[in-house]
Amino acid sequence: MAKRHRSYISPFAALLGAQRFELATQLAQQTGLDPSQVLFAYLQITASVAAMGLSGETARQRTIDQRFQRFLDDAQAAD
Repeated sequence: MAKRHRSYISPFAALLGAQRFELATQLAQQTGLDPSQVLFAYLQITASVAAMGLSGETARQRTIDQRFQRFLDDAQAAD
């Protein structure tokens, strides 16, 4: 039986699509932030990781997700 390689799926993928406001609102409620702060932070992190020049889409997305999760954790801890 051959192993199937599954593509990495970001838990924050909806922030780049049509459902971004709904997810941003949910994350904002969990962290005590405003939805606009959540969206702005995600875009800032995405831009900074893109500027790093990491090779491979999966590596970039994992780095973005790790940094964004750290941002959310820090915001929740400060609340």
